[in-house]
Amino acid sequence: MLSDQEQSLYVEFDELFALRERLRPLADQVRAQLVAAGLRERLEAEIFDHELELRGVDKSNLLIRLDSFRLEIVGARPELLLHNLAALILAQAEVFRLNTVEVGFTAWLKAGDGRPLNLVAQAFSPGWGVEPAEMLDRRFAMTWDWATATTGYSFHASALEDRELMLSFKAREGYMTLPELQTGLWIQEQRHRFEQGARLLVSLLGWSH
Repeated sequence: MLSDQEQSLYVEFDELFALRERLRPLADQVRAQLVAAGLRERLEAEIFDHELELRGVDKSNLLIRLDSFRLEIVGARPELLLHNLAALILAQAEVFRLNTVEVGFTAWLKAGDGRPLNLVAQAFSPGWGVEPAEMLDRRFAMTWDWATATTGYSFHASALEDRELMLSFKAREGYMTLPELQTGLWIQEQRHRFEQGARLLVSLLGWSH
């Protein structure tokens, strides 16, 4: 059910001094390492003043951005191992203490037979007496936020015109070491939270498959 997905990772760290002088060799090293690690996407590198961008081509949405304070990975396919990708880049950049780590998962689900998304139409039609055909802009969106002792979470659900449901989840940790990120256990735990929440929501919507 959650086949149409993307994932993202955002990491903040202490300032990397002299990164500007290392960007070109760093870009070459990272691309070579990613190819050796089996990354299927072909990446094009762009070097800015203090920033490196690696962009996927051939209809890939993958974008990797590294500067002196942060690493951002967006548009990653669901099967891509974010912890391996990020650990490889951070190790090449000589980053070991991670001040903030945020992982995100987004899934898009199509409405259809057995998958109704007429929640907003049902809520407003009785009160306003408007025919469904006249409700040209039907939107539904809710966000749930909560936290544990060390991690904050956000789960967002939105639907547009009863045709598509978007579910997104973010989890943010205040401190982590590179070896802790590299195990993948934290990201795996957050993915499980997202999938649990997604399954609960679609079951409450009454989706049959």
